[in-house]
Amino acid sequence: MRQDPTRHNLINLGAAALLWGAVLGVIAAGALLPWPLYVPLAGVLLGRLFFGHFILLVHECSHNMFVLSRDRARQTVMNRLLGRFAAGMFFTDYLKHWEEGHRIHHLRPCAPDDPQDAEPETGRALWRSYALLLIPASILLSNPSNRYGFSLRRLLAGLCFHVPLGAVGGTFIGWQVPAALLLALHVLAALNLTKKAQEHGAGLAGEPAALLRSRTCLSPIWQLISPFNINYHFEHHANFRVPWYLLPAYHRALLDIVPEPLHPYYFHRDFLAQLAGTKPLPPRDLLGILPG
Repeated sequence: MRQDPTRHNLINLGAAALLWGAVLGVIAAGALLPWPLYVPLAGVLLGRLFFGHFILLVHECSHNMFVLSRDRARQTVMNRLLGRFAAGMFFTDYLKHWEEGHRIHHLRPCAPDDPQDAEPETGRALWRSYALLLIPASILLSNPSNRYGFSLRRLLAGLCFHVPLGAVGGTFIGWQVPAALLLALHVLAALNLTKKAQEHGAGLAGEPAALLRSRTCLSPIWQLISPFNINYHFEHHANFRVPWYLLPAYHRALLDIVPEPLHPYYFHRDFLAQLAGTKPLPPRDLLGILPG
């Protein structure tokens, strides 16, 4: 919140431009690569880029932080409009699931009324969800906004983005483009499941202190596929007003504040153990060394 608005907005708008430039570049590559190579490669890359779209645009807008303004009322309006547009592109209810739902998530992460992460899946439940995503178009069933009931407006908003994009790509490049776009939505859903497991899974829901229900994963695997520093999740829940590009610096500052014996539990590299739900919680007597 204390960043220079001009510099902050240039960083975020520039990052969004690069993100969507990369999307168009991957789509255009369909004219150059043979389809057996293009479809899986483009599906994964586009899914990763769509994941970045959610983290940079939808998530930051929900914190009123994608664009800053010295006029706070204007800032709220701009972030709400951008957030609704960005979420609508992917069949997502921004106002209920993000503007309202993400606020609840930060106040009471993993609580029964948390609409985003009440029960983060790990272990067998997570593997089953991954397997379900192997079924074509199963993403229609796994859309988190389904919890708010059917919305014709939400459906039309998503179709108005994906149908023209797929139609143009299919017409000028070939059928491999809409096929890659469909696969990308499945990859996006898989990455979102992985994100939830890494951030709040493995028993963290049972931690009494809300600020200790998040973990930062520093595994090279997760850092590679975590856009815009979202893997620094303990830090993000400690202070969600820290811009994404300052989270690594904030992490380094927290290393001097969080007692060192707790570091392996909250700043870890146990990517697979966290997915499996076997990453242990810190012993209760160890938490007694926390200040306050």
